[in-house]
Amino acid sequence: MTYTEEETAVLCGFIGRYLDRASVCEPVRAGYSRLCKGLEQNTLTHQDYLWTERALRFLMPQWWVEREDHRVLASLLLKTQTLIRTTR
Repeated sequence: MTYTEEETAVLCGFIGRYLDRASVCEPVRAGYSRLCKGLEQNTLTHQDYLWTERALRFLMPQWWVEREDHRVLASLLLKTQTLIRTTR
């Protein structure tokens, strides 16, 4: 199981919008770059899924104010948690 093209677009788009802020630290930017590269090449690791889960949880308050479809993001969080369990 992996992310669909739509899910990939939502993940990269939503997290990428957050990274437009000057206050985002370099390790977070590096994690995002690793995620996008893994999504493109279909080579995501267990650590990438853990990073994605943490990012989605951290950005959860933004699901409402940034006008994203919160149901899609909630679904992505659940799918990410499933992927974490299956890639151990």
